[in-house]
Amino acid sequence: MNPPPVLNVEPIYALLRKAQEAIAIGDEDSAERFCDDAWNAIPEPKYGWDSSYICTSHEVALLRSLRRFDKAISLTQGYLDSGFHLEYEDGPFFWLGTLHFEKDDLDKAYEFFERANKMSRGHCFREEDPKYKLFFKGYAAK
Repeated sequence: MNPPPVLNVEPIYALLRKAQEAIAIGDEDSAERFCDDAWNAIPEPKYGWDSSYICTSHEVALLRSLRRFDKAISLTQGYLDSGFHLEYEDGPFFWLGTLHFEKDDLDKAYEFFERANKMSRGHCFREEDPKYKLFFKGYAAK
């Protein structure tokens, strides 16, 4: 198998930083535009580059903070369906868990967290907002 092609991520990361800065000052419209511009700057195949996973991760996190959950779910599902998702990558399932949690779709959130948790042996919750792990543990105890 050939390694994925290398993408110059600096222009993409610059746009994602601008999105983060716009979020920090409450300019959600500009933040979403910067996110869209960053995504559009990734050439096809969007999910097939060496840095596609990390770009998608950043994009999803920014869209989640903007409460653009359906857009973030679509990007994540696109990654899962792309043929470039590796079977050991638990991240996209965790992202979907967080997005459904924030949408208050708790049954789906739990399903995705459970899958990510099994795949990662619990490591998926590290360095994440503790509310996700608290929800997962509490929901599982029901």
